[in-house]
Amino acid sequence: MKHYDLVEWKLFKENLLQDEIYKKMEDHLISCHECMEAFLSLIDDEEIEMAEAMVPEDFTKNVMKNIENIRPIRKNQKRNKKLSSDFFIYYGAVASVAIILTASGVFGKMVDSIPQIATNINMEESRLKADTIYGLSKKITRETNKFVNNFNLNRNKED
Repeated sequence: MKHYDLVEWKLFKENLLQDEIYKKMEDHLISCHECMEAFLSLIDDEEIEMAEAMVPEDFTKNVMKNIENIRPIRKNQKRNKKLSSDFFIYYGAVASVAIILTASGVFGKMVDSIPQIATNINMEESRLKADTIYGLSKKITRETNKFVNNFNLNRNKED
């Protein structure tokens, strides 16, 4: 995605670009947060005050009044009916797949493999416990051996 620099955004703001380039930058501005920040940084306090002066005080009230007068579109009701009928089609397809898998024994094979997996996990845990106990015994033996050797060395030095 090509980003535009501040000079290009200043030209855009002052409407000094060709229509084609202006349109590309306008489309990019809508989708790029980084460029939107750059463009907004070019707007100064004077321009904000001018914009506030152009907007009438009762703007919000008028917009809310116009929103209240909007009637719902009838097409959405048909769309909801179509959506619910699509839901039943999808439900039927999923139910068909579940019946086929059940009939072919896929679920039965999965259920039969669970005890085997549990057995393998238990065997692995037992092996790890044995390795831990063996490793602990080996470490105790090694440390005891070091202690005895150090003790004998210190005793020989004193004699």
